[in-house]
Amino acid sequence: MALQGKITANRVIQSGGLKSKTLVARQMDLTEKPKLSSLPDIDISARADGSMIIWDTATSKFKVQGAIQNVNLQIIGGSF
Repeated sequence: MALQGKITANRVIQSGGLKSKTLVARQMDLTEKPKLSSLPDIDISARADGSMIIWDTATSKFKVQGAIQNVNLQIIGGSF
């Protein structure tokens, strides 16, 4: 999880009748980065180096596989 924010010096923060140009973060809780394997609709049981992810309608899950054989698949690399 990345934190993003923008603080500008020309704006005034007002709360409860007090004006301030200082913003203080008092407490921040960061969680671990999510992993592909922790998602419920991903089957990583056949993963290997160089694997790809493909949708499997029969199981309603994405599958990570090294060899993909599917009549509906077209990989178009384009021009470089």
